[in-house]
Amino acid sequence: MILAVCVVGSDHASAIPEQNYALNYAKTVLPFLSSGERFTFFSEDGVTKLQGIRFLHPDAKGIIVVLNGSTESWLKYGELFYDLYHHGYSVISYDHRGQGLSPHLVRGNSQIGQIDNFDLYAADLNALVQQVIMPRNHEKLYLLAHSMGGGVALDYLERYSSPFQAVALSAPMLRINTAPYPELLAHLVVKLSCIMGLGDHYSIGMHDHDPKEPFEGNKITFSKKRWEAIQHVWQTHPEAVLGGPSNDWVNQAMNRTPIIRKHLSKIDSRILILQAGRDQLVMNPDQVMASTQIPRARLMTFSDSKHEILTERDPIRDRALGQILEFFNN
Repeated sequence: MILAVCVVGSDHASAIPEQNYALNYAKTVLPFLSSGERFTFFSEDGVTKLQGIRFLHPDAKGIIVVLNGSTESWLKYGELFYDLYHHGYSVISYDHRGQGLSPHLVRGNSQIGQIDNFDLYAADLNALVQQVIMPRNHEKLYLLAHSMGGGVALDYLERYSSPFQAVALSAPMLRINTAPYPELLAHLVVKLSCIMGLGDHYSIGMHDHDPKEPFEGNKITFSKKRWEAIQHVWQTHPEAVLGGPSNDWVNQAMNRTPIIRKHLSKIDSRILILQAGRDQLVMNPDQVMASTQIPRARLMTFSDSKHEILTERDPIRDRALGQILEFFNN
């Protein structure tokens, strides 16, 4: 089922509106984020210790696991955690290997996003489920994943036995947008770069994070207030900052995502796919295809949203969050 969502009005899902955003964020979200319980767990191969955070609600409707995207950290998800918790859910999140507060993988430049095997992302999610969630869980489980995290979530659902009641995917990465380069050319370039020993170097056009990057022209959100809050996260936590991905990362992602797309029909979970109509980072036609291939999936399109739907302007974000909560409650 495909639904186009008008972004007029609000479901009042968000507790922090854009009006007086910086003040309210500092007074409410930051103290809440600091109150979370930090934890670590080992990757499935037992090699990497990954960094996570949890907020355990005393009367929880269930647990929502939040899976972030490429180059991100749970540090930038404070507003989302705050909203989910105040709608009655416990929240658990962690940083993928190679990014955020988890160990970065490129010596010499910790800002380069690196992975040597894309399969490890889904294996790490399974490790979280087995080590952190299942031993102490008697509640309903839900999964909310963004961008690369959405691709990882689908990979996990195809390969492992899932305990999640329902899964919501925000702008899931099923195919990278390689514009202005054709996909085949981009893949050839990164493959050759890896063969030449440049796998752990930035892929073409990528660079370190620019702390002076202007809001105008950004590819993630139309909300200047939320964009500024994200920049403040990176200023406050330089150890978590990534610039762009390496040749290895792009090559691995372009190798793995076609396999994920091929096996979508194996997924039996209830899936809600939220699509950003103005997305410049991932390809939307593949999300439409996924909504038809996954037996119990439906797609909702937010036509005026850039890539990060849950850091968008209030009418978009509130509607999206409201739809996610309604989906989980049903």
